[in-house]
Amino acid sequence: MSDQLPLAPQQAGLIEEAAPQAPSIGDRLRQARERRGVSIAEASATLKIRAPILEAFEREDHSQLPPRVYALGQLRTYAAYLGLDPATVAAGWQGPPTSEGVPVPTPSQRATSALDRLVALRPRVIRSTRGVLAMGGLGLAVLAISGFMVLQLLRFILPPSIAITYPTEAISNLEAGALSYELKGTADARAIIVIDTSAGTQLTTEADESGLWSLLIPLGTGRTEVVAHAVKPGTGGESSTSAERVFVVALPDKVAPEITVTQPSTNLAVENSDVPISLVTAPNSEVGVTATDTSGRLITSTITSDASGAATGGISLPAGRWTLSFSVTTADGALGQATRTVEVSFTGVTVSITGGASATWIRVWVDGLLDPTIGVSGKTMAPATQLSFTGAKRIEIRSGDPSILLFTLNGRTISGIGSGTGAETYAFLSTGKVQKSSRR
Repeated sequence: MSDQLPLAPQQAGLIEEAAPQAPSIGDRLRQARERRGVSIAEASATLKIRAPILEAFEREDHSQLPPRVYALGQLRTYAAYLGLDPATVAAGWQGPPTSEGVPVPTPSQRATSALDRLVALRPRVIRSTRGVLAMGGLGLAVLAISGFMVLQLLRFILPPSIAITYPTEAISNLEAGALSYELKGTADARAIIVIDTSAGTQLTTEADESGLWSLLIPLGTGRTEVVAHAVKPGTGGESSTSAERVFVVALPDKVAPEITVTQPSTNLAVENSDVPISLVTAPNSEVGVTATDTSGRLITSTITSDASGAATGGISLPAGRWTLSFSVTTADGALGQATRTVEVSFTGVTVSITGGASATWIRVWVDGLLDPTIGVSGKTMAPATQLSFTGAKRIEIRSGDPSILLFTLNGRTISGIGSGTGAETYAFLSTGKVQKSSRR
């Protein structure tokens, strides 16, 4: 019987299970996005990064990505948005494969290889130093070349620098209306400058051969924080520190208060009553009401808004077409205004009574009949209260002291009624006349 070699475990059907592999960067991004419950479109709208780029990150499709320097910045932004560590995600990201299918070394791998080369140079530097003693000028040339190579290597592996040179102040207070500000600074030659603002905007530019750069930053009203860092071209290495500035754009000096008028509505027609007023404006503000008619008559009044800014009331106007102007002035002199046009008409006689500084009683007859809402015993008019009565030809009002009451007849204010010496009765007629009455 011929000798047989023992079967390997795989040949015997004992296939070893492969060790579980950690998810790739693309899978981690996709899984984190799905845990957050957001779509590619939602993430794209929030981050201002095109949806095909986010999809390419999750598929690890390098053919659809921008140059590596820009792609790493966008990858960091996407990772932070999904709650992942941007530095870890960027460090684990593989560049596009080379023509032989071998991945491009990461920045950390390049730096390690560069350090290995630097260590390997030491014997040559030592030998070159010995050669100086033996070979004179040739040794000095070799030493100079070696020193230059070391300097270039250090420049390659060190992180890029970043600085903001203008404005020089950490916090800049700007006038109201400022929309943008030009930042200026220095960095490594041809470094990519990435600037993030507290408003969520990310901007990029490139330093020139001398390391100078500038960029126009959009600003909003109030505080805008700006953070700048640099990315080294070729390696993707980022600056170890960042440069920061704060801009504060002042509010406008005077902001006119808004007035929203719900009553009267535009071209409201009012018959036999006061013009209703209902509006919303700045809280606890005095609202001036000015009414003018086509003949130039002027009637003014005021109402005060409450803590919520609401104000209600009314204004008595004679028959005619009136333009009502509402105005509110703030403590700094800013003026807010609104206007409405109303048509006022009367049929018969309408009398409004407003309580005075102290209470007094009244009794009312409408066209010779005792008003049922007042009754035989009359009613007490408290200060600032208001009552209104409408009749065909005649309204008679008896008061304990009519001189302290304010009357309007068909929208026309009448003052000076009553002697102030006791109870008196006055008749208000549809003709617009007011005369004393003997009714008790």
